[in-house]
Amino acid sequence: MKIRNFTPHAVRIIGEEGNLIVAIPSEGVARAEQKDTPQRSLRAINGGLIPTVRTEFGGLIGLPDPEEGVLLIVSNILVQAAKAVGRSTDDLLFPSGVPMRDAAGQIIGVRALAWA
Repeated sequence: MKIRNFTPHAVRIIGEEGNLIVAIPSEGVARAEQKDTPQRSLRAINGGLIPTVRTEFGGLIGLPDPEEGVLLIVSNILVQAAKAVGRSTDDLLFPSGVPMRDAAGQIIGVRALAWA
């Protein structure tokens, strides 16, 4: 089984003891088209207005077609967009769980990948 990464950064899987299990480099970025429709504004405590939008995700950009024996790491948003347009998600995984951080608070990896 081959795993390819289509997030904008390497995906690092960290074991229970903090050891690096694997780092999967990015091969490019797959994303979903996004359409924002303006909604009503919210009034902030200081009187200013906070704009809000309704976001809809549509077409898939940069996502390879399913291939036998190949799994793709993508964002959870892309998984939801794939479902919405009727693409099979059997080959899609996304980073799952609380990100692992170093002492400075920087994300260093995740514990697992989730099936779509």
